[in-house]
Amino acid sequence: MAAGCIVGGASLAGVLRAAPAMALVIATAATDAGASPAVVPPALVSSAAESLPSESSAEVSFAARLAAVAGRLTAPQGLGEAAPALDARAEAGADRGSVLWRSGDRDGAVAAWMAALEDAQVVGAPSAERARLAYNLGVSEATGGELMRSVAWFEAALRASPSLADARFNLGLARAEAGLGPRTGDGLLESLGAAARTLTSGESQWWALLGALLFAGAGLLEALRGGRWTRRLLLLVAAAQPILFAPLALHLSERGSEPFMIIDPSGVQLRAAPEDGAERVGSLPAGAVVSYLDTLPGWTKVRVGGEARWVPSEALFELRL
Repeated sequence: MAAGCIVGGASLAGVLRAAPAMALVIATAATDAGASPAVVPPALVSSAAESLPSESSAEVSFAARLAAVAGRLTAPQGLGEAAPALDARAEAGADRGSVLWRSGDRDGAVAAWMAALEDAQVVGAPSAERARLAYNLGVSEATGGELMRSVAWFEAALRASPSLADARFNLGLARAEAGLGPRTGDGLLESLGAAARTLTSGESQWWALLGALLFAGAGLLEALRGGRWTRRLLLLVAAAQPILFAPLALHLSERGSEPFMIIDPSGVQLRAAPEDGAERVGSLPAGAVVSYLDTLPGWTKVRVGGEARWVPSEALFELRL
């Protein structure tokens, strides 16, 4: 029996090691045959991405890298990969868009995905479903040469579903091609903010609850037992509280503010009033994210550094799906 278990375990390990390659072959074959969009786990995307030339290679264009990863492995996906759709129209629109994309009708595919996204928003579909649709639209904009709009769609998808590795990878490619640099920036606060945003609002609440329970438990243990090691444990748990509560604090600070991205490649001039001849009160570069305050025909009021400023509406892209 022991020998049989060893042989069986070795066979199972071999199957598990071969599974990613088998899944990749099956998904690629289905794609080439014109079947419904392939569903490839993010792990396969990452392993495939590692085999691609680096972003600094001058011989390989952004379009080629995007086609290799987003086109073949993570072909535009419908709502079926996420949770079951809450509305049949949204699911049908997503699937119809995938069919049109594969047939070469990209304009029709974009229209179908936009309609499906609107339906998903109306019925309150899970954020993962809306993120997949935004990801599809980001791929379509990138292949059409609209880099800033592609960056905005991938950013919106990642904000809705922080675990969507496909969007994170393609966002890095699009930002590099658009000359925006890494998403997290070089500052410590920006890096911490980006790390905190990898958790959804619900997940951040669970982390905060965990921090509170750990602190209460360590405090109770210190009160009952005392001693050097319980004091050290309490200090350690107390030091971890800012880390555990930071994601929740970030989500609460952004609640009620609609994030918009500057998608004009040349940036925008900030105006004191909603008119072209108004006083210039600063500027923002492409890729900057601001909070929405109000809107008038052709103009949008945003919050910049605690001040209200006006920018042309056509230069903005709403990131909340």
